Amino acid sequence: LRSVLQALAERPDVAGAAVVSDEGLIVEAMLPATMDRDAVSALAATALRALAGLMHASALGEPNEVVIDASGGTLVLQRLPGHAALVVLAARDGDLGTLLYELRRHGPALTPLV
Repeated sequence: LRSVLQALAERPDVAGAAVVSDEGLIVEAMLPATMDRDAVSALAATALRALAGLMHASALGEPNEVVIDASGGTLVLQRLPGHAALVVLAARDGDLGTLLYELRRHGPALTPLV
């Protein structure tokens, strides 16, 4: 899992990546040193729970992928089977379309590693 996240984090369109548990714990992370890994993990899990509630209230089912565009960059949350999620911090000037395509294509390969 570490080598997969490291390869992902080394892409020019990625600023960092982590796998977090539904309980908000870091499973593995390759995040910038300036980030609080524990806060990112806990808040990502909380956000996914809140978004799951919103999706259920809207009768849309479980969220599979959430893309949040902000002034400082883009954050992608991708649900993984096995009670975990992939958090990817997209680089500000990166190719978001290609990154999302690759995450959707290769994301399921993380499942046996979690």
